[in-house]
Amino acid sequence: MTSTEPLPGLRAHPTPAPYPFGPRTVANILAPGLAGHPNALALVDGDRSWTWRELDAAVAMVAEALTPGEAVHWDLANSAEAVIGGLATFRAGGIWVGKSTAADRARLEGHVGEVRVIGLPAAMAMLPDTPGNRSAPGNHTPDIDPHRLAAITFTSGTSGTPKAVAHSQHNLLWPGLVSIDVEPPASGERIGTPLSLGIANMFVLGPLSALLRGSTFVVMTRTHAAGFAADIATSDITRTFVVATMLHDLANAPEIAPQQLASLDRIIVGGSPAAPQLLTTFRERFAIRPTLSYGLSEAPSGVVRESLDDEIGSGRGFPLPHIEVDIVDESGDVVAVGTPGEVCLRPATSGPWSRCWTPTLGYLGEPKRTDALFANGRLRTGDTGVLDSDGALVVTGRLSDIIIRGGANIDPLSVERSAALLDWVTDSLCAGIDDDRLGQQLGVLVVPAPGATIPRDDQLVDALRTATNQPVDHVSIVDALPRNAMGKLVRRWHPTGTG
Repeated sequence: MTSTEPLPGLRAHPTPAPYPFGPRTVANILAPGLAGHPNALALVDGDRSWTWRELDAAVAMVAEALTPGEAVHWDLANSAEAVIGGLATFRAGGIWVGKSTAADRARLEGHVGEVRVIGLPAAMAMLPDTPGNRSAPGNHTPDIDPHRLAAITFTSGTSGTPKAVAHSQHNLLWPGLVSIDVEPPASGERIGTPLSLGIANMFVLGPLSALLRGSTFVVMTRTHAAGFAADIATSDITRTFVVATMLHDLANAPEIAPQQLASLDRIIVGGSPAAPQLLTTFRERFAIRPTLSYGLSEAPSGVVRESLDDEIGSGRGFPLPHIEVDIVDESGDVVAVGTPGEVCLRPATSGPWSRCWTPTLGYLGEPKRTDALFANGRLRTGDTGVLDSDGALVVTGRLSDIIIRGGANIDPLSVERSAALLDWVTDSLCAGIDDDRLGQQLGVLVVPAPGATIPRDDQLVDALRTATNQPVDHVSIVDALPRNAMGKLVRRWHPTGTG
């Protein structure tokens, strides 16, 4: 058996081993909760709520309005409708299409047929009007191939045209299932994130993981610091996912009282690195240590998690139990411990998660890019890193971000990490600037710490050169850095910051 229909650009992985526990498909994700606690809360959106039984009925009702195999984009802000619509798409055997532009969806239609776009009025019309009118129609847990194409998400496009990353239902289950082994669910757990549920990673880490963990998912919408903190307090959120910019805003918002975040047991940070100073400031203010995560859309989601036994800001992380990490050179050969190279991922070969994991099915419609993504049974991440003797990974940068100045390769992430050690710097971005003589010059955008004393303009370049030990050519002080919707830095030279 192979894992997906032969669509252009997609790869047929050998069928993996089954996961050690849990459902085999997203279509059946509610089955354990229905059997174990059907009347407990499964989904909350403001003053609306659904028990597991009610959520199952709502998903079944919407699934009956969908067609197996059709591609569906739920054009919705974070809401119960977005969660129910997504679950219904998987239950109907459809293809969930994540946050995308009309142009992105048009690219898909030559391969998957018309993409059905469902907005809020249509989504609300599919749902029963009141909690009391939620009876489930008949048998609504179809037998779906867990390895066929089931979801398409688009990369951020920070390094070029967004790629259509394809996943199976099997692929989407592991983040929630593995999290049960790594951090067993606590009684009364309530999971929420204000990051867009139209991004596959957030749909996976948010509602899918919450439901797999038998917990309650709480819809959140406000990303600005004051609103986010208020929503955590009001909804008693215990586990949330943020990007580094949100962490920064929380840590530097004096109006937020520490007790507003008192319900949190875990705040997981992904999307981009966070400076050690920021992590320390956040812990000192709110008495909770943020957990850094490294991952990618092609995995999907985070595959390496920071060890809380390490000093804060160590930059080290350990692979989750379903995968193993190799560092390879330009020829694809594995390098010695402590030697930098490209970070590559492969399924674990021992333990209960052995050979369970399959990564993305590829980039839909782009067979050459898909072929380049895989090598020697490994998923190439395009990131650079180092493994230490403990098996911990330190991600050092991105291959496509390397700045070549006068023939010398400069990793922008290492420059940013060094700049973060300056007490007057709260955030920074390193980017290449086209130059006829050198090929590229080295530019650094700096966001100063509140109230800090900043070097004079004529001293900025020397200050950054000394701090980073790199030939910095230009430095610009900015109020904020250019980032995409997931908080990832857009590595282009913007001397005005977000301009």
